Amino acid sequence: MKKDSIAILVFLFFSLSANAQVGKNLIPLKVDKVTADLTLKQGEETSFSFLLKKDFYYSITVEQKGIDVTIRLKDYNGKTIQDVDSPNGRFGSEKIVFSPDCTANFTLTVKPLADTTNAKEGNYSVLIQSPPKKLKQLSCKDLEQDFNILKNAFIETHVGLWYNTYTQFDSLCNVQKSKIRDKMTALDFYQLVAPVVNYTKEGHSAIQPAEETNNYIRQNGRYFPFLVKILDKRVYILNDLDNYKTKGMLISKINGNSIETIMQQFLTIEPADGYNTTSKYRWIETAFSKYYLRFFEQQPNAFNLELINPKTSEKISFSQIPASSFKQYGKFVSKETKSILNYGYKESATLKIDTLNSTATLTVNTFSTSNYKDGRKGFKEFLANGFQDIAAHKIQHLVVDIRKNEGGAQGMEDHLMSYLIDKEYLKYKYAEIPSFTYSFLDYTEYRDKSSQDDFEKELRGEFYRSNDGRYLDIPGKYKSDTPQVNHFMGDVYILISGLSFSGGSEFAALAKNYTKAHFIGEETGGGYYGNTSGYFIHYTLPNSKLTGRIPLIKFVVEEKQNGIPFGHGIMPDYEVQPKIEEYLNGYDTEMEFVKKLIKNK
Repeated sequence: MKKDSIAILVFLFFSLSANAQVGKNLIPLKVDKVTADLTLKQGEETSFSFLLKKDFYYSITVEQKGIDVTIRLKDYNGKTIQDVDSPNGRFGSEKIVFSPDCTANFTLTVKPLADTTNAKEGNYSVLIQSPPKKLKQLSCKDLEQDFNILKNAFIETHVGLWYNTYTQFDSLCNVQKSKIRDKMTALDFYQLVAPVVNYTKEGHSAIQPAEETNNYIRQNGRYFPFLVKILDKRVYILNDLDNYKTKGMLISKINGNSIETIMQQFLTIEPADGYNTTSKYRWIETAFSKYYLRFFEQQPNAFNLELINPKTSEKISFSQIPASSFKQYGKFVSKETKSILNYGYKESATLKIDTLNSTATLTVNTFSTSNYKDGRKGFKEFLANGFQDIAAHKIQHLVVDIRKNEGGAQGMEDHLMSYLIDKEYLKYKYAEIPSFTYSFLDYTEYRDKSSQDDFEKELRGEFYRSNDGRYLDIPGKYKSDTPQVNHFMGDVYILISGLSFSGGSEFAALAKNYTKAHFIGEETGGGYYGNTSGYFIHYTLPNSKLTGRIPLIKFVVEEKQNGIPFGHGIMPDYEVQPKIEEYLNGYDTEMEFVKKLIKNK
């Protein structure tokens, strides 16, 4: 081949890589090298090819820069492995984590989200990261810079200042910052910063280890091979393992670490609304093994357990229980959770009618529009059909189960409330943002000027600067739905838990204010007086690469005189929690309690 022919081919390759135009040819990518400044238009799609090695954990990140995209990973046979579209709009990351079972070429397809609100054209970048052999050590100067950026971002957005004074928050930050040492890894730094995020007392705040750290942990970490349930602040094991009979046992120690020490650590790094702890316990349950790895032991070969039989108080010890790899742990969780009744949920919402007892049970597990066919419209149709059936059967008792409802899209809670009220209500005292512009956006998804301008425009479309200098919601922006003609007028019972959060908890607050509903279960995870959520700013600290999010809109609920302490959620009228035997046997303690209430009415 002639040299000029080679030059032409090289030119064509780089032209395709730079512009990523539509075509049948796959664009080759190199692992651990960013392919940036790619352009995509509506109606187009671009596909990339790359080699991945067997049993290596890779993170595939597509950074959206002005256009909302969906990404699809396919194997060497063209079979789809994952489809991803996160609800983060035109900016931010779409991510896939994947470990192939064999060394082969894989394909990533990027295309714009087919939505009228999406941009006609935008840019993006692609990065495929392999796991590092060891974690990098960072300088004290770099870590202090990251810490200052995060602290100042919290103060600028007022996150952490609803439940704390500036002096309190500043004091905690100073204590944590003094712990920074030279040659810390990003994981060390994460352990140091996580308590600061927790101290904001905003459940929508979050911080995660750097992607490089996550890749390292996936590749090299060893996991505690058990699922747990926390009841009355005690930690129970939910599964047996091989020849180890551990199901239903209380944990006393793990590799010499007392369960009290472990839980105290977890409680100091899991954010919640205000002073609530029920949400912390529910979230810690599902993250127990992950948190243990991050904060206690990254690579234990085995686990020595000290357990207690809750029935007899007998102490039981097991030695050298093999630790699990990330892949083994993932398969274990997938298998075990399917065998535990009520562990998760399969359907977004269900309605069951018991005509014999004139009772309808409406379970709404999520307010996320993406979980319903036709989104918000589909949810409204589900409610309309459901309450039509309730009316047709002249049902007297309605049980609304939101124990697993962690929220979703703004206003979904109002659609449900419109069937429980006979007049409109004032939803919020006010909704407020800190400002239209922020100084730290260079470390967020709004890095370039155009995205910052777009973001400011969005905020100005919903908020205005009042005479007292606050940035408040434009009147009429957040209002209740008009009551439905066939709204329910019988007795209402609402099941709540620590997982009733965000929109789920907001629904509970509205029902507390504007209905005569009875509440059963445990304190809601979300705050009764409101929360900070809505818009989120996703940040990446420049040196440690820790990622997280900062909620922007402070929603303050129009509360009534219900005697609920500030910083807490809806308190149940009947506090009910299952015993471990009931939970393991699939007995729904809270639901059965409600049935007895109705029967004895």
